[in-house]
Amino acid sequence: MVVTVRNEQRDAPVNVARMARLARRTVRRLRIRTRGTLAITFIDARRMRALNRRFLRHDRTTDVLSFRYHREPIVGDIVISPAAARTYARAHGLNYADELSRYVVHGLLHWVGHDDRTLAQQRTMRMMEDMLLARCRV
Repeated sequence: MVVTVRNEQRDAPVNVARMARLARRTVRRLRIRTRGTLAITFIDARRMRALNRRFLRHDRTTDVLSFRYHREPIVGDIVISPAAARTYARAHGLNYADELSRYVVHGLLHWVGHDDRTLAQQRTMRMMEDMLLARCRV
């Protein structure tokens, strides 16, 4: 699989090269062998809210949205809000770059089919994120 990473926002800084390395390492660790391209795009809060409203019917911004397509050459999109990562990191005394990295891994886990609707699913995803971040650190 080819992973592309783009920054299409100015809300918060994004080290695109670092996020691309993390995404590629995570794809390898998850043993994703799908042929095609997965695009990871960092977008502003306004655009994220519009996508969340359009596709999930939630009229609010969110941190990560993952879309999986069953066709080549584009097999999926993951959109990430750096503004949400920065806000969350500040509120919880976390490092912004680490939180943004978590969003990349979180989006990939959603893309392969993991969900976080229930508390048990949230705990499972958090453990998987922690493991992947430790093993794929850039």
